[in-house]
Amino acid sequence: MGLALTLGLVACGGGGDGGGGNGPGSKPLNLVIGNSLPLSGVSMTLGESGQKASDLAVTQIEQAVSETGSRHTINTVNENQGDTTDSAVQSAKALVNDDNASCLTGPWSAEAVAKTAEVVAIPAKVLQISPVPTGDDVAQLGDHDLINSTALPQSVEGSAISDAIDHDLDGTQGHTVNVATNHGGYGDTVGQDFIDSWQGNDGTVGDQVVLSPLSTTSTGSSSSTSAYSGQAYQLLSGNPDAVVIIDDLNGFTGLAPALAAQPSWDPARVWGGGQLVSPGLPDQVGADTLDGFRALAPGTPRDAAASSAFVHAFKQAAPHDVRLAPFAAQQFDATVLCYLAAVAAGSTDGQKMADKLIDITAPGGTEYGWRQLPAAIKALEDGEDINYTGASGPIDMDVHGDPTAGVFDVYRYSSSGLEVVGEVPVETPNPATP
Repeated sequence: MGLALTLGLVACGGGGDGGGGNGPGSKPLNLVIGNSLPLSGVSMTLGESGQKASDLAVTQIEQAVSETGSRHTINTVNENQGDTTDSAVQSAKALVNDDNASCLTGPWSAEAVAKTAEVVAIPAKVLQISPVPTGDDVAQLGDHDLINSTALPQSVEGSAISDAIDHDLDGTQGHTVNVATNHGGYGDTVGQDFIDSWQGNDGTVGDQVVLSPLSTTSTGSSSSTSAYSGQAYQLLSGNPDAVVIIDDLNGFTGLAPALAAQPSWDPARVWGGGQLVSPGLPDQVGADTLDGFRALAPGTPRDAAASSAFVHAFKQAAPHDVRLAPFAAQQFDATVLCYLAAVAAGSTDGQKMADKLIDITAPGGTEYGWRQLPAAIKALEDGEDINYTGASGPIDMDVHGDPTAGVFDVYRYSSSGLEVVGEVPVETPNPATP
């Protein structure tokens, strides 16, 4: 499935410090990258895949350093971000204060990214690169370019879901979609963007359900069960052509049993957002409950050589029992960009690295993929303008440090696990351009 979601032209940007010997030269670097990963709970399979991707990135960097003869060392330290925003913040504090990380990747939820930025990264002037979508609250931070992401932002997720369902139903006209959203920044933003896009293309939105706060925890009480049942009944009422659920993993695990108990429950007509893409979800709610359920998350372009090479390299790398999962490519790119920012700055100072990061991913410079790291290192040391193209695609960061180009993969749950069945290409305008 090839779907085009074009929200604007990607701005030509870039810049850098110019070429011709204006760079930092070959400076000794001792870089510590702190990875805040979900290494427990329902998202553990995502975190394990992300850790393997980061290790793979370090292997590629070390090979490039050896080839160029650069005096660079790189070390990664991994911390479990836990199940809450507070625990994620504590993991980031440990990485910065105890392990002396000057670049953070993660945490793996938008809420935790924002809180970590405010409490840890910005005060400590540490570069932070998230491998998962972030919201407008992150984009609006006064962060001096310290807070960035390698995943397409939440602001384009709703439109991508609309486009995918449009393709699946052969059009929007005459088709009705019921929508359920959790109450909060993620649900409000993605849910409303979906509704605006679907209705803007003459589709009909039926029942709209605001998921009860009870759906974020499972109390086991009769009142909780009743609340879930009422939400499930309303969401499936009216025999809609499709159902959209914008919720997180913890919330959905409470709602799913009530949905499965409804006679009209058909997961094959149900769609979710990026926070419902996890190989560990079937174990939580039952594989039969999800069989056919589809959800979108930032992915890798299937026709891009750099992305295909990453998938192959990941499968060949140890540990072989850790399978490729969503956001692994984004974690790989976050690790590589931590390093390239340090090379461009000639320093492991977080703010100096941040001052270089956006330029080395923006259009306008010589394009280098992750397989051309030796050449990219030399170009940055010489002060040349480069445009890094990653495992997750072109990236092309905007002024907020968010990608303006990439794809959403369409995932489907089945008896054989979580599989990619399509993609939605996305291009967005840089907010700095008219």
